[in-house]
Amino acid sequence: MKESDYSNYVKAFSRLFEAYDAAEPYLDLGEDFKYFIGRKRNWLERLKSPEFPVAFLGAFSAGKSTIINAVLGDDILPQATKSFTAIPTLIRRGKLNRAVIHYLDEAEREELKCLYVEELAKELRKPSDGYQKLGNSELMGKLTKDIEQHRSQFGSFNKQKFFDELKVLVAGWNKLTGAVKEIALADLTGYVTEDYEDVLFVDKAEIYLADVNIPENVVLVDLPGLGVVNPRHRKVTKSYVENDAKAFVIAMKVFHLLEGEEIELLAEVHSQRKRVLQRAFWVINQWDVLSLQHKKEELANFEEKIEHYGFHIAKDRVFRVSALNYLLLKLIQDGKLEKSGKIREHVDALEKAIGKIPVRGEAENYIRSLEEAKSFALFRAHLFEYLANTARAEFLEEARSEYQDLANRLRDKLEPLFQSYKNKSDDGMKNSFIAGELSKRQHDIIERLRDTVEEHVKQLRTEVLPDFEFWREQDQAQLAEQITMAIDGLDRKALKNELLKGLDSHSVVSRLPHKIEENLRIQNTFRAQLQKLLEDQIVRQYLRQLLDAITQVDALPEELMESLQDRLSGRDMLNRLKGMCDVFLFDYGNIIDELGRAIMTSLSGAEARQEPNLVELLQKNADAALEIAKSMNLVGPNDNVKQMLALGLDKLNQIHGALAAGAKQAKGVTRRSNDIDYALDYYKGGLLDYTRKQQEQINKYARRGIKNYFEELEEELLAYFDAQKGEIAKVIMQRLTSDIDNELGAEMEKQKVIKEAYQVVTQRIA
Repeated sequence: MKESDYSNYVKAFSRLFEAYDAAEPYLDLGEDFKYFIGRKRNWLERLKSPEFPVAFLGAFSAGKSTIINAVLGDDILPQATKSFTAIPTLIRRGKLNRAVIHYLDEAEREELKCLYVEELAKELRKPSDGYQKLGNSELMGKLTKDIEQHRSQFGSFNKQKFFDELKVLVAGWNKLTGAVKEIALADLTGYVTEDYEDVLFVDKAEIYLADVNIPENVVLVDLPGLGVVNPRHRKVTKSYVENDAKAFVIAMKVFHLLEGEEIELLAEVHSQRKRVLQRAFWVINQWDVLSLQHKKEELANFEEKIEHYGFHIAKDRVFRVSALNYLLLKLIQDGKLEKSGKIREHVDALEKAIGKIPVRGEAENYIRSLEEAKSFALFRAHLFEYLANTARAEFLEEARSEYQDLANRLRDKLEPLFQSYKNKSDDGMKNSFIAGELSKRQHDIIERLRDTVEEHVKQLRTEVLPDFEFWREQDQAQLAEQITMAIDGLDRKALKNELLKGLDSHSVVSRLPHKIEENLRIQNTFRAQLQKLLEDQIVRQYLRQLLDAITQVDALPEELMESLQDRLSGRDMLNRLKGMCDVFLFDYGNIIDELGRAIMTSLSGAEARQEPNLVELLQKNADAALEIAKSMNLVGPNDNVKQMLALGLDKLNQIHGALAAGAKQAKGVTRRSNDIDYALDYYKGGLLDYTRKQQEQINKYARRGIKNYFEELEEELLAYFDAQKGEIAKVIMQRLTSDIDNELGAEMEKQKVIKEAYQVVTQRIA
């Protein structure tokens, strides 16, 4: 296939993407379509640097490495004593001989972890989702516990190796993440086999060879074996078999034909996609070690297994070879055997096959005459011929299909606009443009206004109000401080003087709360603080935010904005709160009455409790009472208090009367003074307790009232915008016609781009 075939497709795809990029700003495209475009862009890179991977798969010891080396004609891949792991090894032509090791990045490690977890969850009979959402530390703890429980319940756990590898992965999670390391070809063995301690973290190895006889675009891929634990093996291999590889080679060895997990995977893929095997080449290696009888038996065995799996295989795709003998002869022919590594140790196999070790000039003849070597050469020639013709033709046909799919999808997006612009005069285009733009912009502005209001109210309803505290602890403390300062700051002398007038001091003191309220108006303080909180927390914040958001739409006439500013000033909400304040303070008068009655009851009870009997009174002032009794000759000059208290009730009353006469007035003033202070403190405590109890109610009803207000406001504003569509249209029309030349210029450019893009996507591929 000519190089120009690729360049033609590159140009064709490039024209489509140039047309798309130009038209994209004018198209209403969703994320799905943009993702579709992104995937199609990958075809540009694939066409600029086309590659045709040939995947080699087969069970361990099937001789894959030897077969690949024989295809290369050189001893490149190491002859591993252990299975290669989850490390595809890609071999392609390059300017220098070198190898590059790529380590798993973060996403690839996460993918591998998930694959391990799925396997473990399946064995534990638990859904994997419960594990996948856990962090690494929690995950390992949970799995350890569940595995112990499973082993205790069932006596064994069959996926311990999976868990062991997962532990290694998690323990070294950040080791060499996304690293790329260049190494010498001779060191490759140390990185791609199970002996490498960090093999679990390797993604792939790439080998570049400067002097190798393979087509430039061909990439040989040595796939990881499936016989080990790493679950990424199967996923990588299946991806190559199903999609990535343009051809694949099934490596088998005699006595073990069509065995191993690789063949089971191939059968699984074949059952779903029959065409996959059309890309397969079947290579039976080590055919030279068989006797004629064994060869007949192995051929019968092969036919039997082909029938068992339901494979349909063309006979010219089955090759019975000795990759080792072909490679040895090729190395001798090219004069490289002496410089090769361990492959030289196997020359006795070649000597056994032809009776001697040929010299360089004889090697080419033996490649043509030795049956198994000749068969390998035929396999190699057919493989490269298939890639050069059939595979490349299929690749270009796939490119054509992808191109046509992209062109059709772009045409569908452009068609409505193209048809609307088709066959329009300048005047018709102008009128149509103005009418269309007017309708579109009016609709867009109304929708923006609606979205602004609805989003604002939704945020208030769902994010702000559920935990909203209108009357907070600091607000309660501020009110308590104001009440305390107001009561403690009273002119107590004037208040006492007024309360001491009259005979019934208790009755006057009980009316003290009403007298204080008449002077201080505590309920006004309460109401004023509520209203200030509303203005600070709601009006200034949320109503003004809403007004600012509406203003940014910048499409409302000035008189409509003035109307909205008035509507969103907070006046209505303040009026609503004033009504709420009246509800909160509805029983305030009753509370004042209750406080007065409580004060009177408390004082009366205190007096009753504090009225001592006659003996107790005289005992408190025993010395003074004894002197009075002596002066009144009620007791002798040498009598004591005990003898005084033994006097009769009449004499004791005389002593008490004389004792109390001197202190009567002072005693009355002190008591009344104490009553007033007690009443003030009782009133202050009762009022603070009342306002504290109101705090929960205030928050409950204020939250509900604010929610109801904004929902009513939302309905009112949405109806208002709909009613003002005509006024909004006038503003749009004025702006549109005032700059019609620029507007039309932009529209003309848009139409030009759409028409040109439509023309490109409807052209046939060159």
